[in-house]
Amino acid sequence: MSSRITFQSGSIDLPPIPKSGYAQSVTSSRLEALSQPRRAVYYKGDRPGPIWPVRRTAMNADCSVRLEQLGQPKTLDNQYCFDRTAYMMVSRGAQSAEPSTRLQQLSQPLARKQVQEYKESEWGQTFPVSDNSKKAIASVRLEQLAESKAYHKFFRDEKPVQWNVPDGALKATANIRLQQLSRPRSRTMIKDDYDPYRVSVAARRVHATPRIEELCVPIPRKVRPKNAA
Repeated sequence: MSSRITFQSGSIDLPPIPKSGYAQSVTSSRLEALSQPRRAVYYKGDRPGPIWPVRRTAMNADCSVRLEQLGQPKTLDNQYCFDRTAYMMVSRGAQSAEPSTRLQQLSQPLARKQVQEYKESEWGQTFPVSDNSKKAIASVRLEQLAESKAYHKFFRDEKPVQWNVPDGALKATANIRLQQLSRPRSRTMIKDDYDPYRVSVAARRVHATPRIEELCVPIPRKVRPKNAA
């Protein structure tokens, strides 16, 4: 038994509804052909080993001038210098050189000073704090801004892990509606002949309102006109 849905633009036929049990689908011959795995027609397996016979024509072949030119290895640049070895000769002048006063001064480690008095940056510069800043007194407004933000008047701390449950909650009885909603769905309520494609009679006879038809129309600025051939 099949049903039909009628629209303003036409009608469509729904799949047949089984009388009892489940519907059995039948696969077409085209679908079975498409489900077959793809076979390699020109597939060739790997060579049996690193040694294989070479044809006589390939042994006696002569390379062209262009092929010999491409077969030459790439030469190094004229200014290319190889890497230095781990062992090298130090010149006599470098061995007997004496550092200058400035070089000795730069080679000294940075002197660490007290953190309480100086603020060091990531580059090691120090910024001393003046005596006036140490003796300064904050104003009333500054002290007011420095205070921590207070909690809201309706703020409540988190409940502990264990707390007392009131007697009203312990002796409460659920009403009939609450018990009905909390009951799990029985498997006997599941219908074997349920068809998700079935359309009710009221849905077949419904007509869209003018507002719904207006909303179904695409936006004119988003409609792309077709180019004439």
